[in-house]
Amino acid sequence: MHLRIRAVATAIVVATVGAVAIPAAPASANVSQGYVAGSGTWTDDWNDEGPISASTRSYNNVVAMWQKIPVADGYLAASGVDCRFGAVTTAATKRWQSDRGLVSDGVVGPKTLARAATRLSTYETDNWFYYDGLGSNFIYFGRLADGKWDMSLGVDLEWQPLAYTHANFSICS
Repeated sequence: MHLRIRAVATAIVVATVGAVAIPAAPASANVSQGYVAGSGTWTDDWNDEGPISASTRSYNNVVAMWQKIPVADGYLAASGVDCRFGAVTTAATKRWQSDRGLVSDGVVGPKTLARAATRLSTYETDNWFYYDGLGSNFIYFGRLADGKWDMSLGVDLEWQPLAYTHANFSICS
């Protein structure tokens, strides 16, 4: 009988410690989920995204999203948006990072995206946003009901989710 009580008591302690430890971990996005995503307030959605670079997840819709940011800020020509994180995007990224006091490594990770997110504002409703670039260069984004971010791009201005796993904007082909 004592063994059964000890086993039940041990199980309760383990469950209680586990339940207390789980909420202590900060919520974060997981690139393996495949999308730029968030929940709750939108202001911290980009703080845990990436990385993308010439050697890590270098061809996808998130790269196109990133490329639009240096375009909006005057670091990359609009013709450079092709969903491929190549040498030109790397150079533009390094200049963008350096001018903002970040490590200029050409890798777009949480710190770089968090800095970019400081230029995001709501547009009309809580699920529409814009990036306020240099002058009047804006990029428009949405956040879908499931938390995935999307954006409009290409000649048809089609809206696509910001995926790490594929590049399906028309300009990506």
